[in-house]
Amino acid sequence: MPKTPEQNRKIKLKRKSQILDASLRLFALKGYDSVVIEDITREAGCSHSLFYHYFKNKEEVFLELIKMAEKRVFIKSNNLPNYDDTPAIEVIQLIVNNMIQEIFNEEEMPYFLYMFINLHLQKTLPTLSEKEAKTKKPNFFRLFIDLVARGQKEGNIVPGEPKQFAIIYFSIIKGLCFTRLNSTKKTLTVPNVDIIMNLFTRKGTTF
Repeated sequence: MPKTPEQNRKIKLKRKSQILDASLRLFALKGYDSVVIEDITREAGCSHSLFYHYFKNKEEVFLELIKMAEKRVFIKSNNLPNYDDTPAIEVIQLIVNNMIQEIFNEEEMPYFLYMFINLHLQKTLPTLSEKEAKTKKPNFFRLFIDLVARGQKEGNIVPGEPKQFAIIYFSIIKGLCFTRLNSTKKTLTVPNVDIIMNLFTRKGTTF
């Protein structure tokens, strides 16, 4: 019995999703530069012809993953408290807590985070179009730097170069992602948010 248009649509979406999932794992763990189409098709369990049915090249796969990640970040950023009306330390705590929960309780997010954190190490990343570059929103690294600077002015964060705080924080996140993605244990102990917060908050600050 022939498949209905709806059944065919679901099959196509599933196959495309399998390719994207496989690419995400590879880009995160091996780095974009090191991945070739054959790696993706082997990881996804599909043929080269099927891959090219959905994507022109690995650059197109990567850019679609970036759009997926930005959509997730946009949705989550809408759940943050109002930036101007909330003390920076409270916004930072919420970001830290959300990231830790995503790393240890979600399947895809650790790969997205690990891939993003390692992007600066890659040399052959595809560039955004001029239109995309103009509309691109500030990333979380820049947001974190701005929040640290504001928190210092508000008196809740210890003095220091905000960018250095951001580097330290995202190095911790990278390490947690690595642990999560390479652990053979079914369950891992989720780190206490306060341990990270205490690295850069003034003594006596409550959050």
